[in-house]
Amino acid sequence: MSAGTKLGRGMGGSIVLLLGLAAGGLIALSPDIALPATILLLPGLLALILDRTPGCGVARAILLFQGAACVHPVMNAWYRCAGIDGCMGYLADWPTVARVWLAAACAWAMSQILPLGLMALYDYRMRYRRIALMARRETLAAEWGLEDDDPAG
Repeated sequence: MSAGTKLGRGMGGSIVLLLGLAAGGLIALSPDIALPATILLLPGLLALILDRTPGCGVARAILLFQGAACVHPVMNAWYRCAGIDGCMGYLADWPTVARVWLAAACAWAMSQILPLGLMALYDYRMRYRRIALMARRETLAAEWGLEDDDPAG
């Protein structure tokens, strides 16, 4: 699927426009925080570009987790940093970057594992429902005196 058809469907173009406006607003308000915040959000931005799923669900999950992990560091940088050097030293510090990128990795892992877990749960529920229905069928066959014509058994 080409990028043009991906952006032509749904809200892909609106998301790119809103991200561009948000980036421009951040650069205009605080250019010393814009570059470190871009470094912090880099996995989510790459996921948004490379995500081929309908609605960019994986990228949205990654950006949501990263945004939640970025709130405290960016807020501290907003009040404590004086210039690009101070902000780069604070926000681009490895513990901060690792924490935010680990949040992105957790979001990606959850978006990959959760559907498999839900499918396993669905299979378990269907197996349990089949067992209950077969027991009910046997009970009814015994009540009505029908012979067991079970094609599965």
